[in-house]
Amino acid sequence: MRELSHETSRTLRRVKAGETIEITERGTVIGRIVPAEPHDGARARLIAQGRLKPATGGRDALLASLDRRLATEPVDDDDAGTAALLAMRDDERY
Repeated sequence: MRELSHETSRTLRRVKAGETIEITERGTVIGRIVPAEPHDGARARLIAQGRLKPATGGRDALLASLDRRLATEPVDDDDAGTAALLAMRDDERY
């Protein structure tokens, strides 16, 4: 800890260069300072693990897809929404 507090800039330069620094207190490791992962590193790792599927087609394709999914038939009756909610509520109760 003493070295870290006295030589913070030097220690951070070492980390920036890719070194992992262990912080000890009386001989016991109490923490580590590690180089930051590249900004896109987490994303790339998740894709490689199959846990993230990158979007394809760009923003316009996404918005068009959402528009298709959210599109509904126009309703003439102002009370149709209320009636639908009441019917759904009744179905849930029984």
